[in-house]
Amino acid sequence: MHRFCLFSIVIVCCGVSATAAPPDPKTVAAAVDKSLWGDAVDSSVPACDDAMYLRRVMFDIVGRPATPGEITAFGLNPSDSRRSQIVETLLGSDQYGQNWARYWRDALFRRATNQRAGIVRPAFGDWMASELNSGKHWDKIVEQLITATGPVNNNGATALIFAHEGVAEEIAAEASRLFLGIQIQCANCHDHPWDSWKREQFHQFTAFFPRVTVQRDRNSDNMFDFEIGSMNGERGRQFAASQFLLTRLDKNRDSAITEKEAEGSPLARLFSGPAKGVIDKNGDGKFTFEELRTAQPPERPGQGSAEHFMPDLSDPGAQGKKIDPAFFLSSKRVDSGLADNERRQLAADFITNRSNQWFSRAIVNRIWFEMTGTAFYTPIDDIGPDRECTHEETLDILCDGFVDSGYDLKWLIRTIAATRTYQRAPNSNGEGFARCEPMRLRSDQFYAALCQSLGVTSLPLRPGEGRRSPGEMRGQDPGREEFARVFGFDPSTPRDELTGSIPEALFMMNSTMLSRILSAPGDSNVITRISTSVLSEDEIVREMYLATVGREPTEGESRTGLEYLKSSVRLREGLEDLYWVLLNSPEFISRR
Repeated sequence: MHRFCLFSIVIVCCGVSATAAPPDPKTVAAAVDKSLWGDAVDSSVPACDDAMYLRRVMFDIVGRPATPGEITAFGLNPSDSRRSQIVETLLGSDQYGQNWARYWRDALFRRATNQRAGIVRPAFGDWMASELNSGKHWDKIVEQLITATGPVNNNGATALIFAHEGVAEEIAAEASRLFLGIQIQCANCHDHPWDSWKREQFHQFTAFFPRVTVQRDRNSDNMFDFEIGSMNGERGRQFAASQFLLTRLDKNRDSAITEKEAEGSPLARLFSGPAKGVIDKNGDGKFTFEELRTAQPPERPGQGSAEHFMPDLSDPGAQGKKIDPAFFLSSKRVDSGLADNERRQLAADFITNRSNQWFSRAIVNRIWFEMTGTAFYTPIDDIGPDRECTHEETLDILCDGFVDSGYDLKWLIRTIAATRTYQRAPNSNGEGFARCEPMRLRSDQFYAALCQSLGVTSLPLRPGEGRRSPGEMRGQDPGREEFARVFGFDPSTPRDELTGSIPEALFMMNSTMLSRILSAPGDSNVITRISTSVLSEDEIVREMYLATVGREPTEGESRTGLEYLKSSVRLREGLEDLYWVLLNSPEFISRR
């Protein structure tokens, strides 16, 4: 077995400790390839050419294609290490953090249950990009997402909690899915139908989060400002009805209140609302004194509760069974009655602990999938001890190295990019990890490619085209946000499950905005710039391919393009048509 045992070594000398350097990415990459292909990696996995590698690594790390100038410079670099050099350059760019912050924005917000979740999107993007660009390691990022408090508009780390309005069950489910790859939420109402998770285990994990609160920011007059806090004392949650009131309304002295008896009193509204089914447990149409005394109103999202209670499915109106926090992947018990900050910190510690292999497996599997199009577990957010792993030895090598790097995401990307598997040539007929097909770009990558190819910094929206509230749009590019509404998807979704939609096709094929940009007068227009900077029509066709799909045209493509230009009534219209075809090609919306 080629498994790497790369745990950190601490050398203590003269009272000074030093942590061993992380494992060499190239060494780990070579071990990954050998575990997959043996000694025949070169013959089994042909490498892609430089142009394809550059397009691939540009999209994967900084979320945009290379410019024609970058393509030329990379091709002219005589160094044998030019591929690793470009990876280092890109990882050192601010665009690295922006790209992956947008990835996590889609993964987190696409399943948000709070309708106002978009309010925290700008702060989350800025915070996540800053954390990634500074080299903050994954365990520390996750810890902040779980334990964050304060104003959501100024602290992007509050995004996970605000996206689910502080609802403990939703926070627990998403923390498990995103950070462990385990969908334990199916055990909310019953034991998991096909995994080993029990209902009580889900509610024990949920019990780390009940004291979270979401409320208006007390220091702001802005209606879109909220804050995350803690509720460490119990609030009374019984239906308010004094014994004096009940006795006065109970005309026939049967210790029960009918709808007619409640007319004109504060209890009247309970007979017409959803509370009726909660209070009237026996369904006889009236409320006994005992039913009113013991019934528990539904929790209000984000209000917090001192403890978590597992609902009694046979008696939804009852308080349920009090549950103390416990982590479903550990046998260690947790003290009862801990404050909110203590509970959430313990949850973060359990999730990110080195002994929890699913923390590293989840992120390694996720990043590997995003970069190679293959996965050790599919779907990437539904893994765990009851799931089948493909090439487990290879996953162990990557996970051991990642853990030994201190959960360094840049190390992980650097290592994957150095593998021959990542650098393999397109192969639609290959089996398993040898298969290499085009992957659909995420909306932000597609948007960046479109803007760059059109020579604009953003796509101009006409008045009324943006559909988000002012609170969500602060500091955002309206064109990018609207583009994400049409083309966005959860990156946890297998790409082969994504199909094009009519709004997507209409946006690209019939968009008056794209037509306006392509036909706009002036030297800054991309068609004008290309057509006036080269000497011949074949060079124009070449530059158009470089500016859109990041490569030179084949001989057949060049010939077809030239024939079309010559048959066009006006050269300018022919150039615009050719460019439009390239922008609407399947190759443009994918990364090969």
